[in-house]
Amino acid sequence: MSNECKYEINTKHGELLIVDEPLNYEDSKQVCESLSSILAPMNNEEIIQEISSHLTPCNATAYHGNTFPRQRDVMKWTGGLETYRNNGKWSDGVEYNDTLHDNLFMDDAGPMYSLTCKTAYLEPTEKLLAFDSCSDERPFVCMRLPVVPEAKEDRTTHLFIIGLAMICIVLFLFQMLRFGKCMARGENKHERGTVRQAADDLERRALDA
Repeated sequence: MSNECKYEINTKHGELLIVDEPLNYEDSKQVCESLSSILAPMNNEEIIQEISSHLTPCNATAYHGNTFPRQRDVMKWTGGLETYRNNGKWSDGVEYNDTLHDNLFMDDAGPMYSLTCKTAYLEPTEKLLAFDSCSDERPFVCMRLPVVPEAKEDRTTHLFIIGLAMICIVLFLFQMLRFGKCMARGENKHERGTVRQAADDLERRALDA
């Protein structure tokens, strides 16, 4: 065993953060949250295989600089599952489903009825999960889920919307101009009618005189 222990590992499921210090379930969850991650949701065979492949014997470095072996493969690792009274939920929000998840556990044993919190732990050599109390202290694996990139704005669509808005503005101004001309012609016509009527009135008065 000559490889150095890794603590941050990129995978297609997300970035794994391996924490060798044993903590109970609640404390483990809080540590993961402080690292902007969640307890690894080991809710399918592919993720379990991936995580197990990285929990292998390695050399860790102590504070004073000396190295010592870590037998990660034989340790039991807390995963992101919390069950209570036969109901369970994985750390990524997926509800525990007997049909989908029981086969991930040794002897296909799903959550048992319990008035206390139960969680799942991984045995890397077996590549299977088992249940234990949330109060038990074990090392754990956090997972920083991949960030889904925001959809880039379609430049063509953006330009089309701007062009359509400009056309609407030009049409509006054109209609306003036509309306103004119509109003002006109406006023001129009315003015000419008023002058003609005044002239007729003067002419009538002259004849009457």
